Amino acid sequence: MSSRTIASEIWQTIGYGYIFDLSELNSPIIYDIGNNFCLPNHFLTEEALQNGVAINEATRQLDFDKLFTLSVTKLDNLPKACSDYALTTFSAPGYVFSATQILNVFFDNFAEHYAFSDYKNIDWKQVKLDWLKQVNEYTTPQQLQVVIDRFLASLRDGHALLFDQSLNRLSYYSSRAIEAKTRLSTFHLNHPEYLTLTDVYRHIYNNWTQIIESYFNADFPHYELQNNFLYGRLEGNISYLRIASFDEYDTEQVLQALIPQINETNGLVIDLRDTDGGSDKVALAISAFLINEPLKVSSKHFKLNSGENSQDIMSETRDIVVYPFSTSTSAPSKPYLGKIVAITSQHTPSAAEVFLLALQARDNVSIIGENSSGAFSDALTKALPNGWGMTLSNESYIAPEGKSFEFVGIPVDEAFEFPNISDIKNRKDSALEHAISLLKD
Repeated sequence: MSSRTIASEIWQTIGYGYIFDLSELNSPIIYDIGNNFCLPNHFLTEEALQNGVAINEATRQLDFDKLFTLSVTKLDNLPKACSDYALTTFSAPGYVFSATQILNVFFDNFAEHYAFSDYKNIDWKQVKLDWLKQVNEYTTPQQLQVVIDRFLASLRDGHALLFDQSLNRLSYYSSRAIEAKTRLSTFHLNHPEYLTLTDVYRHIYNNWTQIIESYFNADFPHYELQNNFLYGRLEGNISYLRIASFDEYDTEQVLQALIPQINETNGLVIDLRDTDGGSDKVALAISAFLINEPLKVSSKHFKLNSGENSQDIMSETRDIVVYPFSTSTSAPSKPYLGKIVAITSQHTPSAAEVFLLALQARDNVSIIGENSSGAFSDALTKALPNGWGMTLSNESYIAPEGKSFEFVGIPVDEAFEFPNISDIKNRKDSALEHAISLLKD
């Protein structure tokens, strides 16, 4: 969240399960509120203390650094669950660790906010009963972590995580099995000089980046911007842009510098094969430089609390529309409207996938490589009584044609695996070569 003025009073979000206690202007407290519990969310409270919270009292909208503002209702008082008998947490004197208490909160959050219960046919009441049998009063934090890890492995949701108080990830599983891991493991068996799979990936990745650079036109220097954007020229006067993540890196400034250069070329390759996620706002800000009229790229809605009945009751759907970047004097003379080939992989997640939705909605775009990760939903952050945190998927994105690509990823027009071990050995990149051929046509 950026710096904001704090509005006063107490507000509860519609959906998302938050209460913002802003009655003390300099000491905001954010609570997680559920059907069976209330506890302070120390992660979000710390953000609010640092950056403030913006609530428009007239429209009752909360700016919480999401793509859309959250709707809130004003409360006369803090609910008794939060004021009189909030759960005792790690910050309280004499706190006693209880695996049962933590697991109850963990599964209540899923029951009340997980947007894909129907899709996965999950009965949260039964799930909670089954997993609570695996802990007792003697269960240690380490043992509880193993239990939660096993559950997240069975759920396989790219935005369902467990992390510690310092935001170190304790458990995470991608939306589906990553086939590249099998390829890297096979390579590892034949190359014992690499001690770990991480060493293997580092070797493959370093070779891959060197191979990419071998395709660049030597007469046009390639360069990196903001340690996030790699730009070069390929044969046939084609632009190449690799985006490492969709976090904020003075994105508009970078695109203002790049778009005039891209407009001088005959096509654009956007390489997203090893990108991280980031902010949907950044993803849409980049796509704004690639259109010349408003474009509906997707729509989204979020789960409303339905308790333990495991029914997905969703909010009203809101359209996601991208508008061309401002035509002010600081903007490039014109957007890039030419051909684009995006190259993706199973490692292309989250905000990168929202960017792909925007590309899909645009003309003159081909997507090649592997289906993307299939992890679209924003990650809803919740606190656990012992100081750990968790996230879960509480939103659903829908493409303009009415499809959801959660868990399956955005499909490609033509398939190319990543990393391609055979390509690495032969010092080539088949996907990039095909992208060049498509843009030459």
